[in-house]
Amino acid sequence: MSGIDPEHEFKGDPFFEIIHDGEWNATLGRQGHEENYLDGYIEAAIELADAIVEKRLYGKRDTLILPILYNARHATELNIKFAYNKLVSSGAIQDGGLRINHNISLYWQHLYESKIGDIELRRIIDALKIFVQSMARIDSDGQELRYHINSDNNRSLEKFATVNLIIVQMNLRELKEHLHKIKLHTIRFVDERTTETFTNSCSRSDLMAIAKELPPRDQWADPTFNDIKLLIKEKYGLSSRKLSEALDKIQKSRELSALINIETPLLYLTDDDVIWVAEQWRRLHPKRNNTNHNNERLIFNMKIDFSMMKERSSILRDVTDSINKRICNKKISELETMFYLEINCPYPEFHDELTIRNAKNISICKNSASTVKHLLEKTNFLENLSRSSMRLGRIKLAEKLKNI
Repeated sequence: MSGIDPEHEFKGDPFFEIIHDGEWNATLGRQGHEENYLDGYIEAAIELADAIVEKRLYGKRDTLILPILYNARHATELNIKFAYNKLVSSGAIQDGGLRINHNISLYWQHLYESKIGDIELRRIIDALKIFVQSMARIDSDGQELRYHINSDNNRSLEKFATVNLIIVQMNLRELKEHLHKIKLHTIRFVDERTTETFTNSCSRSDLMAIAKELPPRDQWADPTFNDIKLLIKEKYGLSSRKLSEALDKIQKSRELSALINIETPLLYLTDDDVIWVAEQWRRLHPKRNNTNHNNERLIFNMKIDFSMMKERSSILRDVTDSINKRICNKKISELETMFYLEINCPYPEFHDELTIRNAKNISICKNSASTVKHLLEKTNFLENLSRSSMRLGRIKLAEKLKNI
């Protein structure tokens, strides 16, 4: 359709004529999102059910119940297929060879029997069972709620006579909650798999939860550890072999191993490097006291102390020069990666890769001085450094940074 003016093409169209109206224009198509489909149908079902009950629209019960139930069923189908497709594409489950159809039972059954390696996703799929069974019972192929006559040329829904709108209204909200969860947890689960921190039975989130229930690594030889392992195996449905696999993965992850008190070295920086840089930053950002608060009020009232500004600028230059003389580009790149770990929230598993990439950028652009200055001016630099140190497996360093 290249070269065609959309405004001219849809001129006079009863639904799609282009009107420049910021208040009531809805986005769809190339400006829409898949989530609009996943969320929209269940929201429509709830809005219709609420309108009938709250406005007491008795005369519309028999006609609107059909789109209410159809929208609920379609929303369930879309979200289950969304999870199925994402999990198959990520390699988390096998392709069930399902022909594209509207049989939600088949898709749900495959998800359930795949025993997905994530305890929360398994719970959500199990919670959807009662809703899938209900909808499949009245409309197995998506025909009965759409047409008066089904594909077998029989009357649709002929086994049913009434449905209570209050029950429907109440359970639509529970269904919405489950559909919202399966969407979000599928996205989270697939995203986590990029870290390679998972097993066939446990997702990264599962491993983190398990790590928090474990004693420090140096206490694993204690007899009490056997009792803890039994509880974990029962809770997560793990065999002894699968638990061993989970424990191995936990010990290989920077963030998860820190939870069991295992220290992991940084890529380029030593603890002394980080502490020294933090002390340099503190020269620019002294701990606050009453005098600092008074100065802040003066600045707020526009009574700026220019001599103080000049002094601070001098300290910034001195500190920047000192760091650039002592800290090489690779180490500067790691400081930058550590700082942004707490802002962009990438997984610590990607720390080394991101640090190497940042080092190349600094080398190519020759901007190490500007990078250092940028970091030094951040008032949350020390706080982020402490938090990221803990997540990256530098436990003692994180504690030391808190006291600078």
